[in-house]
Amino acid sequence: MTTVSLAASKREVSVTSLKDYTARSYLKLPTAVYRRVAEYCDTRARRRLSHVSQSWRALVSPLLWETIYVYDYPDCTTAAAHIHKQYKQHVRHLHLQSRHSRRDIPTWLDSPAEVSIIGAWLEVDWPCLESLSIRFLFTPVDIRIIDLARNMPEIKNLTVENSYLPWRDVAKWALAVPRINDLSLSYTDELGDSDKRRFAHLLGDYNVLQAAQGDGFRRLRLQYQPDELGVFYASILRTQPMLRELRIDRIPNAHVELLSRQLCFPSSLETLCLGMETSESLPPLTCLNPRSLPRLKRLMLRYNVAPLSQCQVALDEFTKHEWPRLQGLIVSVLTNDQCRRVVSICPNLQVLMVQPEAPAEHQIHNTGIEALLKGLRHLRRLYLVQQISPIGEMLTDNFIWKATHFEPPKMFSLRKSKRWESWAPKLASSPWVCASLQDLSLCGVYLSFPALIQLLSTLPQLQSLKVCIRSGTVGTVITSHMFEPWGRHSRLRHLTIDDIHEADLPRLRKLCEYMPCIRHCRILSQKTTVHPRSSPSSETSSLKK
Repeated sequence: MTTVSLAASKREVSVTSLKDYTARSYLKLPTAVYRRVAEYCDTRARRRLSHVSQSWRALVSPLLWETIYVYDYPDCTTAAAHIHKQYKQHVRHLHLQSRHSRRDIPTWLDSPAEVSIIGAWLEVDWPCLESLSIRFLFTPVDIRIIDLARNMPEIKNLTVENSYLPWRDVAKWALAVPRINDLSLSYTDELGDSDKRRFAHLLGDYNVLQAAQGDGFRRLRLQYQPDELGVFYASILRTQPMLRELRIDRIPNAHVELLSRQLCFPSSLETLCLGMETSESLPPLTCLNPRSLPRLKRLMLRYNVAPLSQCQVALDEFTKHEWPRLQGLIVSVLTNDQCRRVVSICPNLQVLMVQPEAPAEHQIHNTGIEALLKGLRHLRRLYLVQQISPIGEMLTDNFIWKATHFEPPKMFSLRKSKRWESWAPKLASSPWVCASLQDLSLCGVYLSFPALIQLLSTLPQLQSLKVCIRSGTVGTVITSHMFEPWGRHSRLRHLTIDDIHEADLPRLRKLCEYMPCIRHCRILSQKTTVHPRSSPSSETSSLKK
């Protein structure tokens, strides 16, 4: 008995000493480790940590007060005084908008309250502020009376939305700060007659960009203003030698061709975004050539016109040249022939998005999709948004066989598990050319259920998938034999089915059981049905019409 008691006492002593050693070891960890832990916490957890001790408050405060959304505080003026007094050295990003959505307007906010809020937050000094975002909601406010260089000497990014001031006035106000390199300005849609007359005249001060100190802007986003002489847009080349991103929105159709000739891009430009408001056919954009844009990596052309076929020639000049540096392409319309051209002229393309504002027809058919998936080796994200039609084209299982460069069998059916066991290893060993594809969205193009299974098996890096399924009453029997040759699809996280027949719901439920890593599954069916039973590792939303 004595031996046992001694052994128990020794064990108690050793456990106690181990706990003390662990506690001392945790206390000896560098501060950077605790800060790293706090970075993974949400806002609520950071607030709790700030009340633990003074050391934790000093550690969490820079993270807790780094970004402030002003309209989240109903009593904004009192909050401004408190935050400025206690935490002004920690504030890096200040947004006069709501945290949840840029378009959300608080119910308590009115015109006099907004004027007082802007004054309370901007008429004091923020010594470490790096970005400022202002959104006027009710009344025109002249922010030029605020000494930006004195109150915010370290500011680098300035965004002014829903502005009542011309771009040149805001640019002069922003250029007072030497460190600023990012300027974004958008105008309000509610302009009076006097404001419209102010916007209608020419820019006048063509040399406004020459006031930039240092290397000028790196990102410049503005809305189109007419310039018949072209001096302003040509001055971008002369005054902004380090410009990386240029975005011009709301270009009217009558000025597209004129602007295309006036634009002179600096050789450092990597991102170009043009937004056109047109109701007529667009001419070819002659400014899109490698001589003007030798370092172009991302191109976005957004336009809204019906029918979209009137905009097909806009990219003709672009498709005549080779773009070896291009990595991202976002357009509103792309034809099948242009898809085949993109494969040859953009060999390093990683992101391709075709998103029309109002899809009215199927622009890309199986031949175009096949060309993209078979020719773009580095493609990681593919978005094709088109109108969903009951008689739309389908990507069948034979198409998947053809696209994976593997000769399909003459007679093949996924309903026969034994035949599937013999062909599955051959299909799994013959993936797509774009095997690194991670995000695929085919809205308006239907997949048969066998094609969906083969798509998952031949794209091992796929993490997000959005498709439509149309199989009908006769479909595939899902069994474990379909997934054994290559193992379970472990990388798929998000699955969205825009349209699915009611008869395919049990098959889809069975399919999700063999994809244990799905975290979000959103399903829209043709008819209102009962909720499908979710697997333990998936979250299936309610079915809607």
